[in-house]
Amino acid sequence: MVVTRLYFEIPAQTSDTQYTIDLARELSKHHRSLIRQKQIFTVYGGIYHDSNNTDLQISTAPHYWVTKRSINRGFKAWKKQISEAMNNVSDTDSSPLRSGKWSDFKVNLDPQGTSGAALLEAKDANGSSLPAGEWNYTTLTMPRPDMENNGTYVQFPSDQFDLMICGTSSSTGSATNGDLNYSRVGLIESWVNSRPLPEEGSVDSPNDRDTLSFNDPLTAMFYTGDSDEDAKIIEIIQDENDTPPYDLDLLYGAKYATSSSTHGADLQMQCLVSPDSQTGTASVNGFQAICGLIRVTCLGNNGSAGSQLIIDVESNGVGF
Repeated sequence: MVVTRLYFEIPAQTSDTQYTIDLARELSKHHRSLIRQKQIFTVYGGIYHDSNNTDLQISTAPHYWVTKRSINRGFKAWKKQISEAMNNVSDTDSSPLRSGKWSDFKVNLDPQGTSGAALLEAKDANGSSLPAGEWNYTTLTMPRPDMENNGTYVQFPSDQFDLMICGTSSSTGSATNGDLNYSRVGLIESWVNSRPLPEEGSVDSPNDRDTLSFNDPLTAMFYTGDSDEDAKIIEIIQDENDTPPYDLDLLYGAKYATSSSTHGADLQMQCLVSPDSQTGTASVNGFQAICGLIRVTCLGNNGSAGSQLIIDVESNGVGF
């Protein structure tokens, strides 16, 4: 197990401000080697310091099976599009094709992305950013079919967009007019929109009974019975818990219709860090971050010196 200590500086601010940390990006710079993003990264803990005693909130994408399945669906679509495009071009072009040497599937966390919540970069002990190279987030292409317009077919350019784990997709135009244009697609939202909803009211009724002769309430349930009792039992079977214990339409990670500047919209809270009033420091508890994407919100005025965050991260994530 290799643990890497990363140091971040949060700029001075006078109001609540959000930032994003991409662990795979910072670990790649630290180790001078590509650390692939599609992994689960473990943060063992850390230290936060703020001389103004400004609280810090840390969140990640919801850590459950839907998130991982949604990301894997996007990853497979990316791989398939690359493969098909290269095969199609190879049939007509004699020159060999190959993807970039450091090609990797990379996604944003949510609608805030890296613009509404600027990326925090790992620093050295002097406060200088670690030397950086190229780090582009994945772009997918959606072809638009030709559409008829007064007897002629109009060709529309293909739509290109990047990906985010949480939140609802950002788009303009409409499919009807042929000008639907996505800027960013939510992977969790896209996954749930592709799935059929579970059927309600589906139930199998029992067709046999045990007649054990123990004087116990649970056994006595099966001693005798008539049609009236059976009808009541069937009614309970059919009515109790005949809908799922979760919302059929709203999904953790893709609930909000618009981008929210409030910390935590569609994200899972991992840490609430409140510095000690005497020392200005506080410990950061451990957590895991899917794709190594972390949202950090510094609450209020953190003074002219800003804030500092140190975290210990396992250098090798776990693939999924």
